[in-house]
Amino acid sequence: MGNPAPLTPMLAQYLDLKRQYADAILFYRMGDFYEMFFDDAKLAAPVLEVQLTSRDKNADNPIAMCGVPHHSAMGYIQKLLNAGHKVALCEQLENPASAKGIVKRDVVRVLTPSLIGDPDLAREDQSYYLLSLSHKDGRYGICVFDLLDGTLRSGSASSWESVAEVIREYQPKELLADASTAEPESIAEWNSLVVTRRPNYFTDEGTPEERAHAALRLYLNETQKQEVASSLAKGLPLFGSENLALDSVTLASLEIVRPATEGGKSLAQVMDHTVTPMGRRLIREWLSHPLRSREAIETRLERVTTLLAQPNTCEALRSLLSPMRDLERLSTKTSLGLAQPRDLGAIREVLARLPDLKELLSTLPSPEWKQSSEELDSLDALQDHLQKALQDELPHSFREAGIFRSEFHPEIAEYRSLSHDAKSTIAAMETREKERTGIASLKIKYNRVFGYTIEITQSQLSRVPADYIRKQTLSTGERYITEELKRFEEKVISSEHRLKTLEESLFLETRARVSQSAPSLSANARLIAEIDVLQSFASVARKQGFCRPEFVEDGRLDIQDGRHPVVETLLAVGTYVPNSISMSDDEARTLIVTGPNMGGKSTIMRQVALICSLAQTGSFVPASRAELPLLDAIFTRIGSSDDLARGRSTFMVEMNEVARILENATERSLILIDEIGRGTSTYDGLALAWSLLEYLHGEIGAKTLFATHFHEITSLEASLPGVKNVNVLVDKWDDEVVFLYRLAVGVCNRSYGIEVAKLAGLPPKVLSRARDIQGLLETHSQRAQRSRSAALIDPAKQMGFFDDAESMERPVPLGT
Repeated sequence: MGNPAPLTPMLAQYLDLKRQYADAILFYRMGDFYEMFFDDAKLAAPVLEVQLTSRDKNADNPIAMCGVPHHSAMGYIQKLLNAGHKVALCEQLENPASAKGIVKRDVVRVLTPSLIGDPDLAREDQSYYLLSLSHKDGRYGICVFDLLDGTLRSGSASSWESVAEVIREYQPKELLADASTAEPESIAEWNSLVVTRRPNYFTDEGTPEERAHAALRLYLNETQKQEVASSLAKGLPLFGSENLALDSVTLASLEIVRPATEGGKSLAQVMDHTVTPMGRRLIREWLSHPLRSREAIETRLERVTTLLAQPNTCEALRSLLSPMRDLERLSTKTSLGLAQPRDLGAIREVLARLPDLKELLSTLPSPEWKQSSEELDSLDALQDHLQKALQDELPHSFREAGIFRSEFHPEIAEYRSLSHDAKSTIAAMETREKERTGIASLKIKYNRVFGYTIEITQSQLSRVPADYIRKQTLSTGERYITEELKRFEEKVISSEHRLKTLEESLFLETRARVSQSAPSLSANARLIAEIDVLQSFASVARKQGFCRPEFVEDGRLDIQDGRHPVVETLLAVGTYVPNSISMSDDEARTLIVTGPNMGGKSTIMRQVALICSLAQTGSFVPASRAELPLLDAIFTRIGSSDDLARGRSTFMVEMNEVARILENATERSLILIDEIGRGTSTYDGLALAWSLLEYLHGEIGAKTLFATHFHEITSLEASLPGVKNVNVLVDKWDDEVVFLYRLAVGVCNRSYGIEVAKLAGLPPKVLSRARDIQGLLETHSQRAQRSRSAALIDPAKQMGFFDDAESMERPVPLGT
C-alpha cells in the first residue's frame, strides 16, 4: 500500500469544523484565500470554474483542494448559492503572525440560497424566501420569511395541496422541515428547492404554526450566529381575507409577475416605473396580493389621482427617490452586523434626502400624502452623527483606513497627521543627513521587511558617520539605521496601528448605533417603497391613458374600451383594438365566448381579469371607463399544460384546476374558463363543459367568462337566465380570414380552424381533404340539430342527446 497524505494540524482543524457543517461547503480562510478541501473542493471547483489541485501530490491519495481570493469571494459564493449549495464561512479569529500554534478559526456565518444576508449578493427585484414547515396531527404550520427585508408571513393548513400552493406562489429558495414530513422531497423536484432537515428544531410543544416559527428562529440563529428574534417579532397572515385571492395558477396564466415565455412581458414589468430597489419589490408584492378593502383601495387611488394631476411634483418625486440605495436591505444588513462603511454611507445619503421628501409630500393637496410626510422619520440625530463622523469617500471594509473624518475624534487627527506627514518628515531627514555626511547620493527608503533604512553606495562607505548602525549588506552598498530613524519608524507604525484600531472600534460603535434605529429605518424603507409604487402607477396611467376605476355595490362589471395592459405595449401605438364588456348579476352573469382560434378570445378574457386585479391593487386601469364589483378572488383555467413528473396528463391537470375552482369560488369571484374538455373525446368534453357551465352559473353564481369551441353550449342562453352569448368577430376577404379582434353580442358558428391551419402553412392537400371531411360532419350536425333542440327543452331527453353518433356517415379515407 502507498502512503496516504499526512493529516496536518491545519487539516485536522478543517475536518473538525467540516463535521459540524456537513451540509455546507466550508470556505476555510487561509491568509488571502478561502480554501476548500476533499469532497468540498471536488464539488465546488466545476461550479466556480477554478482549478482543482491537490496537496501532497506524491501521496497515493492526494487531498483535493481549490481556492478563491478572499477579496472577491462573495461573487464565487453567489455561484454556489445559485447552484443550490450552502456555504459555511470560516474566518481566522487571530493574527497569524502572533498566533501560537495553529491559527484559531471558526465559522462566523452560514449562507444558504435563502439566507444570503448580504444585498450585494442578491437581485434587488427578487425576494429570497425561506419556508419553515411543521407537520403535526394532520395539520401543517407554515412560515415564509425573507431575511433581507424581514418579511414574515405565517399560517396553518389542513392539506399538503395547500402547502404546495404556498410553495408555488412564493417560490422559496429553501425549505426547512422536520424528519416526519415526507412530501418536501417531491416538491423539491418540482421547484428546485433546497430542503434542509432539522428535526431537533421542531419540538412537540405548541401549534403547528408555533412549531414552524420556533424552528425558523433556531435555524436563523444557527446560520447567522446571533439572536435574530427581533426579526421575527412581527408578521403578516399567510392566509387571510384582506387580499383578493390570486392562486399560483392564476398568477401564472395572467402573467402577473413572470412572463409565460422567455422574452415575454409580465404585468409587473409593464407597471414597473419605480426608481428604488424597495419599490421594485413592493410593486410585485402589491400586484400579487391585491386588496379587498374598498377603503384601502380608494386611499391608494386617491394618492395616484393627486400625483396624476401634479406631473411636475411626480417628476420631482422620481428625482428625489432615484439615487436612494436599498434602505430596507441595508437596515437588515446593519442589524445582522454585516454592514460595511459604504453601507452606512448609503444610509446617510438616504436620510439626507428625507427632509426634502417630507417637504415635497406636504405640499400635495391631499390629506393622504400629508400623512405620508408626517410618518416619515428623518432621524435627524442619526443623520447628523453620520454626516459629522463619516468621510465623503469610504473604504469597502471597516478593516481599511479612512472611515472617519479627522475632526470627528482628536486622536484620529493626531494619528493621521503622523501617518500623512511621514513623507515630508523623511524628506527633511534625508536632506539633513546629506548635508551632515556630505553624501549627495544618500537615500532614505522604506522596505516591508526592514522598514526605513538609509542606503549608501559602495563608493561612499568611507563617509558613513560612526552613529550609523549597519542593517543589511547590498551588492551595491549598505543599508543603515539611526536611533532617530528607528524612533520615527516606531512612532509611524504605532500611529498607523492605533489609527486602524481606533477606527475599527469607532465603526463598530457607529454600526451599533445605526442598528438601534433599524425599526425606524425599516418603516421609512416601506414608506419610500409605497411612495415609489404609487408614483409608478401615476406615471404608467399618464403614459398609457389609464382611467380611475369606480367600485359599485350592485355587482355590475362594465368596462368601456378596455385594453390588455401588456399586449398593447407590444404592438405599434394605436393598433390595439379596445373592447367593451358588460356583466351583471341578473342579465349577464355568465358570458359564453365563441370565436375562431387566434381571434383574441383569451386576450379579451385576460384583460378583463387584469383590469379587475389592477383596480383592486389601487392602480388606474387601461380603459376609458371601468365600473367594477369588489371581488374576493379571480380563478383561471386557460391554456394547456401537463405534469408528467407526477403522472398527470394535460386533461388531468385541467380537471384538477377545475376542481380547485369549484371548491373555492364564491358568487363574488371572477372565473375565466377557456376551452375546457378539449383533452378528451368530443362528447365527453362537451358533456363536461356543459355540466360545468351549468354548475358555475346555477350553484356558485360567480361572474364567469366561458370560452368554448363547443358551439352546442351557446344554446344555454335560451334556457338559463343570466347566460349571454358573445363572440369575437371575424371576416373573410377573397377566401382569407381577417381577425377583427372585436367582441360583439351573439354567436360565432364557425371555428375557422382550417383557415387558421392555412395561415400556419399546412399543405394544400391536407387542407382540401379537411374541407371534404368538414362538409360531411356539418351535414350530420344539421340532421342532429332537431333532437338537440328537443333535449334542451326536455331534460328527460338529454341522456339521448348524442344517441345518433353511431349513425353518422363516415368520410372516405384519404387516397381511396
